[in-house]
Amino acid sequence: MEAIYINLRSGFNYHWSGRFIAPNDNWIHMTRELVDYELVLVTEGTLCIECDGVDFRVNEGEYLIMSPSKIQKGTKSGYCSFYWVHFDAEELSDVDNNERLIIQRQAPCKYKERVVILLKELQDSDKRYRDQHLNNYLTGALLMEIALQTKESAVTKELHSKEQLNSDIKTFISWHISESLRIEELARYFEYNEKYLTTFFKKMNGVPLKQYILKEKIEYAKSILTESNTTVSEVAFSIGFSDVHNFSNAFKNITGMAPGVYRKQYDQHSLFDK
Repeated sequence: MEAIYINLRSGFNYHWSGRFIAPNDNWIHMTRELVDYELVLVTEGTLCIECDGVDFRVNEGEYLIMSPSKIQKGTKSGYCSFYWVHFDAEELSDVDNNERLIIQRQAPCKYKERVVILLKELQDSDKRYRDQHLNNYLTGALLMEIALQTKESAVTKELHSKEQLNSDIKTFISWHISESLRIEELARYFEYNEKYLTTFFKKMNGVPLKQYILKEKIEYAKSILTESNTTVSEVAFSIGFSDVHNFSNAFKNITGMAPGVYRKQYDQHSLFDK
């Protein structure tokens, strides 16, 4: 989604604001030249509008910021209601400038009620005090609130994406537990380099990826040992170990006992429970 970069040092210059409610289902936005910025927040229905040949469909709970344009016009009739604010601001071409507000041109408002409160406060301030400085500050607060809401949504989305990758890695390990499972193979499958994948996994789970794989293999081996008469060598091979001694050492390091001892102890407990 396109973002707007606004110079915070220059601030905002408020012009006017209000709330519009369409009279009927046949209403369509007027055609005009938009000489300043306009923010709209749709509270009911859908606003279909075009700015300089770009079509926008703004649904209930979404906002749209339109930059000054030669032509602004409605593209489809229908019932809707929305708050609107006209203001001036300076856009930045240098996106690396630290003194800038980054705001998505169009997005859903995560906390719509907070935005509505600020819009009402701005309208009330304009009617009550007619103070330009106060109106400018309130416009800035409104846009900052919207920017922070969309930023929070982006962070949440990124977090969900990370959680999904973490879950996918664990699922892959589970489904391939009987293979040798090298980290480079995992990295190749998920199309990340090994260093990133291992760092990511440890950050998400607090345990190194290699250690997690080994622990899962041993957990699987424990279930085979206690639920079948499979030999220790066969168990080792069934979870991707090519050497039974390496398997036995790994098993003992994690459980504190050798595979055979673990099986006997489990059998004794089972007999006692009976």
